[in-house]
Amino acid sequence: MVIAGGYCLCHTMEIPEYSSLEGMRVLVVEDNSILQRLTCHILKQWHASVDTAINGKIALELMSREIYDVVLMDLMMPELDGYEATRIIRSREGTYYRNLPIFAFSATPDPKQIMECSMNGIISKSPINKEELYQKISPYLKQVPAR
Repeated sequence: MVIAGGYCLCHTMEIPEYSSLEGMRVLVVEDNSILQRLTCHILKQWHASVDTAINGKIALELMSREIYDVVLMDLMMPELDGYEATRIIRSREGTYYRNLPIFAFSATPDPKQIMECSMNGIISKSPINKEELYQKISPYLKQVPAR
């Protein structure tokens, strides 16, 4: 187990094999650089394409240019926190913004606020549980039809 900045970063237990998430685009919104790098490393092991933002303001800028399948949203960040960023995303025009899977990525989430801003659920980051992360995001992998 690795401890950094008060966070337990990952389990030391054996992790089962996972199917590839190739083709999935994930936005990781996290201001802790260690957690951001670890999360990206895990997602890239599963062949997901990953972009990062250190706060909600940058996440909104990225989302105005890119399309994501899933967003992992830290809740407590400088400039624009995850709750307010999610409210802004949900208020944007179009079904993409209303239906985009956004998960609270937090060690101490407020379930009431998560429901109020219409997040899809919670993924714990203290510690990051690979199995939980995979189980929650893998259903959003777009299936490419066979030719």
